[in-house]
Amino acid sequence: MKKTSLKLITCFVSISIMIAGCSESYPEFGGGYKIVGEGGYTTSIVNSQNTQMISGYILDYSFDSSFIVVAQSPPESLPKMKILYYSDSDRKNIAADEKIFRRYWIINKEMESTYSYDSVNRTAKYSNIFGPFTKEEYLNKKDSLNVSKNLKLELE
Repeated sequence: MKKTSLKLITCFVSISIMIAGCSESYPEFGGGYKIVGEGGYTTSIVNSQNTQMISGYILDYSFDSSFIVVAQSPPESLPKMKILYYSDSDRKNIAADEKIFRRYWIINKEMESTYSYDSVNRTAKYSNIFGPFTKEEYLNKKDSLNVSKNLKLELE
């Protein structure tokens, strides 16, 4: 009986260490915004109330004191996963693949974030989040919002 209990405790501790070792540390963007990830293709940007603002897989991001710019892809547009968990390094390698479908977003941290719901198109929207855009639309919106020219994504 003692051997079985010891094996169970050892197994539980080992699994706990493996799970804790896989947790990714992402930067906080300021204004309460941050990336959260649960492994695999499940990274999202959330606000200070942990409300999901941009879902899907975050391929690339950059930020300054005023804006966050994001390249995102729906998980179904990404290559089939070979492993259960992708690290930030893996994310950068996937993001470097120009064949991956991308949508672009801009978050203005200085604007008030007001929620609205479009019942016709059945979409939720926040007043300070712009997107999804094609690359051309994104670049035009960056200009119209006066986003710093120094704030760029890797494949911009």
